Amino acid sequence: MKILSIESASVTASCAVSQGEEILGEYTLNHKKTHSEKLMPLIEDLMKDLQLKISDMDYIAISRGPGSYTGLRIGAAIGKSMAYAGGMEIISVPTLQSLAANIYHTDKLIVPVMDARGGRIYTGIYKWEKGMCTEVKEQFPSHIDELLEMLKDYQEPIIFNGDGSVNYREKIQDKLKEKAVFAPERFNYLSAATLASIAYTMALRGETVKAKDFKPEYLRMSQAERTKK
Repeated sequence: MKILSIESASVTASCAVSQGEEILGEYTLNHKKTHSEKLMPLIEDLMKDLQLKISDMDYIAISRGPGSYTGLRIGAAIGKSMAYAGGMEIISVPTLQSLAANIYHTDKLIVPVMDARGGRIYTGIYKWEKGMCTEVKEQFPSHIDELLEMLKDYQEPIIFNGDGSVNYREKIQDKLKEKAVFAPERFNYLSAATLASIAYTMALRGETVKAKDFKPEYLRMSQAERTKK
């Protein structure tokens, strides 16, 4: 099973091709949100270097959100057009689950935190069970204070990752004390290779959607929508 995975929910522009559990190649840039300029050339270069065509893929996996409105729309447009052209279905991967899966096989709870500014965040609660990163609480929008109040009720240690874990580290430490652990910096970035690992297990379970039915999951209104409202 070959999967082209596309990650565009944050500053990271990333693509990967996997075959089963093996990553054949991954190209990633963590530099500005110019996905409209960078993402498609990354995909084209990766496919060329692997000597593969879109028609060789069985599925397209897309980070469905939440995250950057522009980034998610670009990823969706590219992924859906490729899926239409290749006559294949899409694997719609929750962005926070993909971020959580950067932390591999820990016995701690994993809480990824994406910063949406002004104290607003996107988050979820995950843990590893039987070799899979599973949901304890699916991804949801919150405020950092609300999240920390919720996590006070959990007894087990918690490992945080994502840019929100960096930006709110002091607040998290003050509230949760020694219960809070922080992932190394390299695990704070979204990755198409990690997305691919989640996508593969989803495909095995038949969790795919037709290209026409795929929609990004924003979880929150855009700034323009909030201003208009």
